[in-house]
Amino acid sequence: MLKFEKVFTVRSYEVDHTKCATLPSVCNYFQEAAGLHANELNFDIEDLHKKGLTWVLYKMHLKVERYPRRWETIKIETWPSIGDGFRAFRDYKMTDKDGKTVALGVSQWIVLDVLKRKAVRLPNEVRSFGHQAESHVLNEQESLHAPQSNSDLFITTVGAFNMDMNNHPNNVAYIEWLTGYMNTELLDGKMCYDFRIQFMAEAKSLDQIFLTYDISEESDVITITHSIKKEKGGKELAIALSKWK
Repeated sequence: MLKFEKVFTVRSYEVDHTKCATLPSVCNYFQEAAGLHANELNFDIEDLHKKGLTWVLYKMHLKVERYPRRWETIKIETWPSIGDGFRAFRDYKMTDKDGKTVALGVSQWIVLDVLKRKAVRLPNEVRSFGHQAESHVLNEQESLHAPQSNSDLFITTVGAFNMDMNNHPNNVAYIEWLTGYMNTELLDGKMCYDFRIQFMAEAKSLDQIFLTYDISEESDVITITHSIKKEKGGKELAIALSKWK
């Protein structure tokens, strides 16, 4: 199995008022480790750009045991595996200095034809890695569903610093929009321990972003279904499900 390891130190601008890394920061660690590994294997996004192709994140699932604290050193292990010819899976494991699991993740990526904006089969150099993993650190879950509520809340306008190398908002920007504008009183003192997202469409610079979410509570667990749209009542950009306790 082709494993890659990278050590990160949690920086002050990656934590919130609890002095712990945020959910988007954890996603950024995973994404950066994935990019470093892809570069080492010569199928980084810049390698694909030379062929008129690019990587696009389709789905991601995270489970968090705890959020690492400011200045804490954590290690990310990540490895790729091939799905059905169109999807490339990547697993992630975050551990602390004692080797204890901090967070786990699985992402699904597709390759997009940049001009046609359509998914294509994985290039031969990617498929050649074959099925590198017999199982994943997290089991694949049922499909996500959009919230039933129609109360679209305007939250932000896509800015220049949201854009990535594909010239659309970075994956983590979507996660920030989905999770960062909700009723904080209800979630006060609670931690998101399970998060799933499915990306549906691209946003562009200066698009207005609207958030919709439904909340249910059972015992001590709050479950939220989220969606973001690029105009009120418009097409969904992403849908997600999060669990908090």
